[in-house]
Amino acid sequence: MTFYTKDPKRTQTTWGLHGPDKTWLAYIDANIQDELVIEQAKKIVDACSPQRYGPNGTQAYSFLGREYLLNLLLFHYEDHGFFPSGRICITDDWIYKNSVRTESKSRWWCFKTRTKGRHYQAGWWIKIPSLLEIAERSNPQ
Repeated sequence: MTFYTKDPKRTQTTWGLHGPDKTWLAYIDANIQDELVIEQAKKIVDACSPQRYGPNGTQAYSFLGREYLLNLLLFHYEDHGFFPSGRICITDDWIYKNSVRTESKSRWWCFKTRTKGRHYQAGWWIKIPSLLEIAERSNPQ
């Protein structure tokens, strides 16, 4: 598993820089090819769950949580034609169920593999802003 290498068998989207020479790649498991919709979903996740960096692989944990939320939003969009907004509860320790090594040289932390399809269980309380709320924050009057 890698966060920085393209997988020709899966749909992925680039999603920010990690250091000077690496770009995060998130899997897209919803059946959505529209780049505008994917970018809007990423903007929502960036607003409510920004990428965190820290010691001992915490940046990988943060990225997996963001990728998970991105797919939840895209599955909702696929089913209903719009993004949800408001408070949701995502529960469970989904990241630690099946572990694999990250690219780190120290191999003492592990994360759940990101399997294809709707294998997303719920994880934490979060407020999802609407695209309008994000635009208002970006352009205060």
